Formats: sequence, C-alpha cells, structure tokens
Amino acid sequence: MFKKPFNKKVGETRECKHCGNEFFTLKPIWKCTKCTNASQRIVEERKRALKGKKEQYPFNNYNNEAGARFHRIQKELRKAWSEFENTGDKSYVIAHYEKQLEEIKENGIWQWIWDRRDDISKKSSKPKTANMTRKDYPDTRGYYEE
Repeated sequence: MFKKPFNKKVGETRECKHCGNEFFTLKPIWKCTKCTNASQRIVEERKRALKGKKEQYPFNNYNNEAGARFHRIQKELRKAWSEFENTGDKSYVIAHYEKQLEEIKENGIWQWIWDRRDDISKKSSKPKTANMTRKDYPDTRGYYEE
C-alpha cells in the first residue's frame, strides 16, 4: 500500500529500531538520540584506536625545563640578530638556525611537531567549506577606509 511521505514541518513520534523507546523527530530517522550518540561514540573510539595517542612533549614543565630551553633559544637568537645588524653578515644567523634545527631533531621535538593528531592541525588540513571561506575571507567589495 502507499506510504505517506514524512512531514518535516510537523514531525512524528517513532519507535527506535535499536532500543524500542518512542521518540519525537522532525527528521526521517529510525534511531533515537541516545542510540545515535552511542553508535557515533563507538565509531570515534575505533578511529582513535587506529591512531593511538600522541606522545607527551619531550620537555616537561614541572621543573621548568621547557621554559629554560626556550629562554636560552631566545637569548641566542637575539645575539644572532644583533650580530647581523652590526656586521651585516648572515652566516651567524644561518649557523644559529642550523644549530637549532639539529637540536630539535636530536631531542625528538621535530617528530612531536609533525605528529598531526591535535585539533588545530586537523582543521587546517580539512578543505574549506563555503561558510568557512566566508568567515575567513569576508567580502570587502565596496568597503573603503577614509
């Protein structure tokens, strides 16, 4: 027999195919919110299990080891730039950066930086949707500063 189409404006009460509870919906779905969330949680746990956890940052901050390291790097960088400004020779600055890169690779920081499991790098690697593009690059046509 002919089945009536789902009315999205009014909605209807349905019975969940998984748990059997009744729920009201405005969308033509057959799972309640609780079952949908549970199945999504299982999918996300499987994805996380494949990747594993990201390792801790190689320097801990309990004894200020990371802060001391960054202060030392900043001091050496200031020294390199002042040397460049005084003499105009770039070799000191280039040598400083090469030394820092070698240190980063030896300490394991390089590997930690390129491990892309954090939220920021996930967002940056995703393709931009139309809405994201509009937010990041608003339409400035016709806008003039005076």
